[in-house]
Amino acid sequence: MKKPAILRSLLFCPANEERKVRKLSGAGADAVVLDLEDAVAEDQKIAARGAAREALPMLSGALRTVRVNAFETGLTAGDVEAVVCADLDAIILPKVETAQDLARLDRLIAKGEAANGVAAGSIGVIALVETCVGIAHAGEIAQSCNRLLRLVFGSGDLGNDLALPTMRGDITPALAYGRAKIVYDARAAGLASPLDGPFLNVRDQAGLEADCRISRSLGHGGRVCLHPDQVPVVNRVFSPDPEEVAFARKVIDAFGQARQAGSASITVDGTFIDYPIAYKAERIVAMAEAIAARAHLHIGKA
Repeated sequence: MKKPAILRSLLFCPANEERKVRKLSGAGADAVVLDLEDAVAEDQKIAARGAAREALPMLSGALRTVRVNAFETGLTAGDVEAVVCADLDAIILPKVETAQDLARLDRLIAKGEAANGVAAGSIGVIALVETCVGIAHAGEIAQSCNRLLRLVFGSGDLGNDLALPTMRGDITPALAYGRAKIVYDARAAGLASPLDGPFLNVRDQAGLEADCRISRSLGHGGRVCLHPDQVPVVNRVFSPDPEEVAFARKVIDAFGQARQAGSASITVDGTFIDYPIAYKAERIVAMAEAIAARAHLHIGKA
């Protein structure tokens, strides 16, 4: 199973809109999503399966995923059967509410892998948690499936599930509990930081950046993108700041020298450093290096 070292941006696209699909690989997203669910009209969902399968081999430079329809629609099994192939890295399941949902998906994927000559366990899962029930059970969901790569906070559907009496008003306060809880649930299960839901005003770059900074401050590791123009902002905000990386390298060097001298508590530029802070510095540098390596690889394939 391909586990992405970096997953900051998850760019969605209707699987049946060829013009948009052709632009996915050049958008710079860490993962791209061929959508069979909300972005596809009801009478086009079956046909969209074939379009997704045909498009998968043409995608490059990103984790290749397909969002299937939720189990309640009766379409999930057919979606999975149609798209499981060697060109697929992960399936995104919407409206995940229990551990049983992922167990059910796991069986469908395993059946598809066997039928299509794909190595068992090679296709990952990303779980969209977007209902009140799902948020309540997010801890068990996060620990339920060996294929699980990430949790994603489904703010759009959750806003509807909360039955808020507004179309355009600020629902941030109502979402705050779930938006924070899912971070703790993911990390407690040993998963990488979850991804926050989409910022709906695709033309408001300043608003997107401000809201991404809130997401990052809560512990999210990235964000759903609805338009290619959102990808650069999301990637930048969820990448370590260059000054932070430089300081982290300084911390690693100083702490290494201190340990050789028998000390495990020092100050660097007035900041107290012990083992937990040094480990954090190592994580920041590792992330920066992984992002740089991914960018170099992407440029090399362009």
